[in-house]
Amino acid sequence: MQPEFPRGVPRTSTFFSRFVSVGTALLFFAGDAFAQGTLQPVQSTLQTLVQALTGPIATSLAILAVIACGFLAWSGRLTWGIAGSVIFGIVLVFGSAQIVQFFQSAVGR
Repeated sequence: MQPEFPRGVPRTSTFFSRFVSVGTALLFFAGDAFAQGTLQPVQSTLQTLVQALTGPIATSLAILAVIACGFLAWSGRLTWGIAGSVIFGIVLVFGSAQIVQFFQSAVGR
């Protein structure tokens, strides 16, 4: 059941006001983390996220994708587009660090 909104107030304005209030609360509570003058909490969080997305979870998903391609090939329904997409996706996920390092070295960082 949809909540009742007053006439003339679009639903997007209530969503936007909630979004702004949550963002303001996050900025207020993040002040303690940035008070140190370092971005170490942000770096550690992002590094944990990268390790989670390129570690055992990604390996398991890549194995399942290759297995799915095998079943599609077995049944005669595998197209070159599907196989290429799976291979390209696996290369991007596991080669992302090397790709970024290549572009960083190309611009002199």
